[in-house]
Amino acid sequence: MHDILTNTAGFIVVLGFLVFAHESGHFVAAKLFGVRVLVYSFGFGKRLGGFRRGGTDYRLSLIPLGGYVRMAGDIPEDRATLASPLEGADSPATGAPDEFLSKPKWQRFIILFAGPFMNLVIAIAFLAGLAMHGIPSTLIEPIVDEATPGKPAAIAGLTRGDRIVRVNGEPITDFEDLRLAIGMNAGTKVRVEYVRNGQTRVTTLTPERVDGEFGPVGRAGIAPLLLPVIGSTAPGSPAEKAGLKFGDRIVAANGTPIEKLDTFYRILEQTKGAPLTLDVARGNSTFRTTLGATKGFDREDPARGVYAPVKVTKYALGPAISYSIDQNRRMLKYTVLTIGRLFRAEGSVKELSGPLSIARISGEMMRRGFREMIALMAMISLQLGFMNLLPIPVLDGGHIMVLIVEGIARRDLSLRVKERIQQVGFAALAALMIVVMYNDVIQNVLRFRKG
Repeated sequence: MHDILTNTAGFIVVLGFLVFAHESGHFVAAKLFGVRVLVYSFGFGKRLGGFRRGGTDYRLSLIPLGGYVRMAGDIPEDRATLASPLEGADSPATGAPDEFLSKPKWQRFIILFAGPFMNLVIAIAFLAGLAMHGIPSTLIEPIVDEATPGKPAAIAGLTRGDRIVRVNGEPITDFEDLRLAIGMNAGTKVRVEYVRNGQTRVTTLTPERVDGEFGPVGRAGIAPLLLPVIGSTAPGSPAEKAGLKFGDRIVAANGTPIEKLDTFYRILEQTKGAPLTLDVARGNSTFRTTLGATKGFDREDPARGVYAPVKVTKYALGPAISYSIDQNRRMLKYTVLTIGRLFRAEGSVKELSGPLSIARISGEMMRRGFREMIALMAMISLQLGFMNLLPIPVLDGGHIMVLIVEGIARRDLSLRVKERIQQVGFAALAALMIVVMYNDVIQNVLRFRKG
C-alpha cells in the first residue's frame, strides 16, 4: 500500500511539474508577443479556483497532471479535430491582432518551440545543479573481470583483464559508462574498442535484450573487476567495530586469499552470519581482525557495513553546465538510437515506458531520495522536450513542421489539408498509446505476480 501511495505521489510530482513547466514555456512566449491567453491552468478538468487578470483565467483544476494554455484564436474555426490534447479546447479565430493566428509565423514558431525548450532547459539545469552539489560515483574501472561463456562479450572475444575504452566512439571512463552504453543498445550491434596487453583492439558485439527492473535493457555478460578496497564503513556496523578504515585492502578471509570483492561476498554468504577472520593491508603493514557475527546473510548489507570507494565530484557553475550538456547529449543520442531501432523493426515498443511504469519508477526514485528524484526528472524532461519536437501532427513539432512548410511554400495550407494532417497524426499517436498502454499493463501485472 505504501508503494502505491509513493508511486502515485511520484507520478504526480514528476509528470505534473514537467508538463506544467512545458505549458509555462508556451504561456511566457505568448505573453511576450502580445497573444491574449484565455486560460492558464495548473491541472486538467474541473476548475477548482483561481483569479482573472489581464484577460487570463489563472486557474487550479481538478487533475494535477500538468496543465494547459488556451490562447485566443489558435484555430481558424471552432473544430475539435484541431484541438491539442495538452492545451485543452482551442479558441476559434476572429482576426483580432492579439490572437495566435494573427501573429507572424516566426512568432508562432517561437511560441510553439518555447514549450519543448523549457523542458530542455530543465533537463540541463537539474543535472547542472546535481553536478554543483556533487556527483557520487563508485570507483569501478571498465575492466573485464569475467566474460560469461556463451554471452555477447565472450562471443566477441573479450576476456579477463581487457579494459574497455570506447563503445560506438563514445569514451568509456568507468563501468557506469559501459553499463549505460551496453544497456541502451539492446539487440543492436555495437563497436567496442579495448586495450589488452597495452595494445588497442576492436571488436563488435550485440547486447542481448533482457527485462531489467525498469524495462528492457541490453546485457553483454561482463562482470566488472571489483577490488577488495574499503571506501567507508557504516556507523555501528561489524566493519566499523572491526576497525576497518578507508583505503584498507582485504587480503584474506578465513585464510582464503581475496583478490576481488566478489570472492569476499561469496565467503560472507557461505559463513551465514558467523564471525569472519580478516587479514587486512593498511599502508605497508598487515593486521588481523574479526568481522563480527550477524543474524544470517543480509542481502541488503552483504558486506556487514563495508562499502566500496566512492568519489564525489563537485563542479563550479560553468563546468557543471558543460557536464550537464554533455550528459544530456549522450542521453539524447541513445534516445535517437532507440527510436531508429523501432523504425528499422530492430527494437520493440516495450522499450517505451507507459504511465504505470513511469509511476513505478517515479515512486522508487522518491523512496531512494531527493538526488535520484531530480535525476529522473531531468531525464524525463529531456525525453518530453525531444519527443514534442518530433514532426508528428498534434504535437508541437507537427505544428512547427506545418509552419516551416508554409514558410517555404510562401502560402498557408488549406484548412482541409491541416485537418487531414491532424487526423492522421492523432490516429497514429492514439494507436501507439494503446500499444504502449497494453504492454505497460501486461509488464506490470507480470511484475506484480512475481512479487
